[in-house]
Amino acid sequence: MTDAGATERIGIAVASGMLKGVYGHGVLSAFEERGLRADVYGTASSSVLSGGLAAVGRARRTGVDYWLKATAAAAEKGMSAVVLDSIEEYGPVLREGLFAAAAPEFLLATGKVTNAAAAEITQGSGAKALGRDLLRNVFAGDRSWVAENLATVVFPSRAEPGGGEPRLTPENYDAVSYASTRMLHAWSVPAEIDGEAYVDASYTCSCPAREVAAKGVDVLIAIGSDPFPLFRDLYASEEIVDGSVIGGARVLVVKPADDLKNLGVDYASATADGLVKAYEIGLEAGHRFADAHGELLVGASTTTAANNGVQEAGA
Repeated sequence: MTDAGATERIGIAVASGMLKGVYGHGVLSAFEERGLRADVYGTASSSVLSGGLAAVGRARRTGVDYWLKATAAAAEKGMSAVVLDSIEEYGPVLREGLFAAAAPEFLLATGKVTNAAAAEITQGSGAKALGRDLLRNVFAGDRSWVAENLATVVFPSRAEPGGGEPRLTPENYDAVSYASTRMLHAWSVPAEIDGEAYVDASYTCSCPAREVAAKGVDVLIAIGSDPFPLFRDLYASEEIVDGSVIGGARVLVVKPADDLKNLGVDYASATADGLVKAYEIGLEAGHRFADAHGELLVGASTTTAANNGVQEAGA
C-alpha cells in the first residue's frame, strides 16, 4: 500500500447486463468485504440495484438472493413487475442511505425520449415491436433510431439544486430507477419521470464510465458482465479499455474470463445454479482485484468509514 493511494478518488462504473449483472454484484460484494468503496458510483439498468446496495454497504448482505428471487418471478409476473417489486422492497433502505450526508455520490443513467413521436411509440402498443427492432439493429450496427430519438440523461445524487442538472432525489428515486431498466421488448409498463418518457439506459449508456470520470476521480473501476470488450452502450459506440485514461482517470476493467452463458446465465434467462456460480465467480474476481490493487484500499478508507455509518443507519 502506498501513501499516494490515500488521496486518490475512486469511481466505480457498473455496466448493465440484465441477469448477467449477478457477476458485477459478486464483484461489488467482494469489494465491500475488503473495504474498497468508491467516492462515486455510476449505474445503469440492471446495475442500479447492485450499485446502489454497494454504495450503502449492503451488497454482500443481499448477495445472490435478489437474483434468484427475481429470476424465479420473471416468468410468472413479467419483468416490469419484478423490477417494480424490487424497488418497493429495496427502495426504503436505498432512499435513506444514498442521500445521507456521508454517502458517496451516486449516478443513475437513463435514456430520455427526445420527441413526441418517439414518446408515443415507446409509451404505447408499438413499444415491444420497436424494442425487438432495436435489438436486431445492435447486430446490424444500426444506431440511427437511437441517435435520432434518445439522449443519455444521468441523475446524480449530489447535483446542486437549481443548477440546471437533473438531480436524483428521494422523491424521484423510484421513477428514475425503474426508467433506467425499461427495455422496450420485455417491459410492459411505460416509464416516465416528471411526465416525460424514458427508456432503458443501455440503448445510450450501459456503462456510465465517462460520467463517473467527470466527477474528478483518479481511478475508474469499470465492471462488465461479459468477457468481450466493454462498451459504453449496446451499439458499441465507445470501448472502455483496461489501462486507458478517460477524463483524467486511470481505467481498470473487471470482467468475467468466460461467457456466463456457459454457466447457465444469459441476459434474459438463468438457472439457479448458474446464478450462484456466476455470483461466486464475481466474488473471486473482486478479491483478486483487491489483492492486485491493495493501494486502493487505503484510498477507500475515508469512504469506508462513512459507508459503515450509512449501513448502520439503514440496517
